[in-house]
Amino acid sequence: MWRIVRIPIMLFIVGTITAGVSIALNPQWLKVESITLTLSANSDEAIIFQRLHSALGPKLTKMQGRYFWEVPLEQVAQIVRADKRVKTVSVYREFPSRIRLEVTPYTAVLAYLGSDNRFYPVARDATLLPPLPLGEFPDLPVLRGKELRDEPELRLLALTLFESLPQEGDLRRASLSEIVYSKKDGFKVFLSQMSGEIKLGETDFGPKISRVKKVLSYLESQDVKSRVIDARFQKKVVVRVRNSP
Repeated sequence: MWRIVRIPIMLFIVGTITAGVSIALNPQWLKVESITLTLSANSDEAIIFQRLHSALGPKLTKMQGRYFWEVPLEQVAQIVRADKRVKTVSVYREFPSRIRLEVTPYTAVLAYLGSDNRFYPVARDATLLPPLPLGEFPDLPVLRGKELRDEPELRLLALTLFESLPQEGDLRRASLSEIVYSKKDGFKVFLSQMSGEIKLGETDFGPKISRVKKVLSYLESQDVKSRVIDARFQKKVVVRVRNSP
């Protein structure tokens, strides 16, 4: 019995000694050779990830060449989490000398147009993300109104409005081009296929959108164009043709 137990013990001791000698002769094995940033397989935000990679790459490179105990995984994760574009990050230590970070960026749902004429992605939780160059920006509905920059609650309302739109029909999400906010009118939306505006106020988006859909269907059947549809009222929709007296 002792012989059976002794063999694995001896193998373990020999292996430990061998590993110790190898490390002593090759101390570079204990240093971080590379830290890589990869996009999560569940994310399609390749453009935002490219910007993340460009911004975070130099910070992570500075940690290469240090011993492993000088680079705690949580410290590396904190560097990545500090970027507002990052939703989640997972850190993996890959033997013998590599660290890999798998990042899920926030998904941009809308785009806020700032007073500096730059577009800022708006995540699903209303987080305002750093701007992207115009040539790299995805095709998203645009938010306008200075209050939307400073008040996250209003951005959440804008997202609620957006998500209240149906997937099909004249007033569908895919046809939305702009959501504009002002203290005077609340929210109003612009559609890509019509030249007018639709005023929706700040509450009860679902019932209002349902009434507007019926109005749009009727106006289309009558070939009425260039109008303002005001649905801010509780039970009615007012239609004003722009060229009417």
